[in-house]
Amino acid sequence: MPRVPKEVRSWIYDFFYNERSAAYLKIDARQCIAAKGGNIEHYGLSSLRIGKPVADKLEFMEGLLPCPELPFHMPMVELPGGRVADLHLFGDGGSAWLLFLDATAERDSQQRLQQKAYEMTLLQERERQLNAKLQSTNEALRASQEGLTREYQRAESLLLNILPASIAERLKADEQIADNHAEVSVLFADIVGFTERARSVGAVTTLAILNYFFKAADLLSEQHGCEKIKTIGDCVMAVAGLPAARSDHAEALAHYALELREAARRERFAGEPLSLRIGIHSGPIVAGVIGKRRFVYDLWGDTVNLAARIQKSAEPDEIRISDATHKLLGPNFACDPLAETELRGTGRVRMWQLLA
Repeated sequence: MPRVPKEVRSWIYDFFYNERSAAYLKIDARQCIAAKGGNIEHYGLSSLRIGKPVADKLEFMEGLLPCPELPFHMPMVELPGGRVADLHLFGDGGSAWLLFLDATAERDSQQRLQQKAYEMTLLQERERQLNAKLQSTNEALRASQEGLTREYQRAESLLLNILPASIAERLKADEQIADNHAEVSVLFADIVGFTERARSVGAVTTLAILNYFFKAADLLSEQHGCEKIKTIGDCVMAVAGLPAARSDHAEALAHYALELREAARRERFAGEPLSLRIGIHSGPIVAGVIGKRRFVYDLWGDTVNLAARIQKSAEPDEIRISDATHKLLGPNFACDPLAETELRGTGRVRMWQLLA
């Protein structure tokens, strides 16, 4: 057997030393095998016979033999046996040495790496999609929470516009609100000549006047620690001394009445100054929340009824108070006595005019 070229020996040594397969063929100018070696069966070439033409057995080498320029390298060639080899051709006079270097392991390793890279790419893409979905979900949740917070704050604000804060808290705790208060002062105030003036100015101006009046009543109730209970048409009802009891309830409501009258005088209605009739009475009342869907916090008792009747008996721009309220005010408020007046359903009542 002719001596194997140095390049072939080097490749064979390297592959066998690393426990890898190698095979080689020496093909002459007639494409007949002159020698063979290594584990050729691994490459599906076991049927080749020495000295016989091999062109029809090397279909995978079509167009390669005889090679015009040697040495020549073709990596990762799929062989008939399903394996993969790196092919190296070396010239040797009139013959060519064809060296098969097993690259199946490299192919498999490369495929595994490619598969892992592909799987990693899929995982990264899945992670990106999940992160995007999580971010979108978090943003939607945050927006929903912000919306719920706004709605909650709006509901709280509306509730506090209807009820005193302590009553609202008790109502949210599902407590039944029904309280007796031994000493409070109750005020009624309405706009003088409201119905007649409203006919002459129209709806827009009428609503503007009512808005001004009720906003002033709200603001002053906060300043003096009173509670505006409700509005009835052009009339406002306020109380001092609840839900928390206070000994100066009559004084607080008297200050409230004086400043409410001054606020009204600063506004004009149908070309004339806005004037009020105001009545105050002090005594015991019952307070509570009634209704389920459209609940309301209200007051009941003779004290409420008498305060309403005193207000109706007042002259335009006058603040009338009962004798019970006058006794609670003391010398700090200027008052003029009024003659006893017959009030419907009550009898004769002694009243006072609150001046300042």
